[in-house]
Amino acid sequence: MTRRARILVPGDPSAVAFARDRVLGHVRAWGVPLNEDEREAVKLVASELVTNAVVHAAGLVTVGLHLNDERLLLVVHDGNRDEPRLQDATAEDEGGRGLALVDSLATCNGWDRTPNGKKVWAKFEVPAPAPAARGEVLRRRRMKASAPRAFLDARPPPTSSAGSPAPRSRKAS
Repeated sequence: MTRRARILVPGDPSAVAFARDRVLGHVRAWGVPLNEDEREAVKLVASELVTNAVVHAAGLVTVGLHLNDERLLLVVHDGNRDEPRLQDATAEDEGGRGLALVDSLATCNGWDRTPNGKKVWAKFEVPAPAPAARGEVLRRRRMKASAPRAFLDARPPPTSSAGSPAPRSRKAS
């Protein structure tokens, strides 16, 4: 079964952390048991691809995630049709290492032109998802989303000086 997610990212550098966290959140919710090195690789590649899209293209960036068996595909769509170029960065350069980093961390990567720009992608070999984890995450999300507002606003009961819960007054609805 293929799992998919799409994340819309504003074309602003401050949105890179948001996109990276959402990518990792989806992978975690799907129950993919990444070790620390695998998690860091996905995190860095997501950061680099989204940063490149935000810096070199104008407008909205779309991040796509596709998990099939033991392969995770990360695709970043942007509105710039120019070919991404691997640069030879010197020790003094502040940037220019992103695509080299992607090349070293991903199993394979590449790019394709699209009618409205391009998509840059990176593929990772990952451990098979744990089926039970996904159901548990979804149950927690459903419970949180369906909880009544009064429940979400509830605070733990205050305790009296004797250590037992103090009586609470009820709010009128």
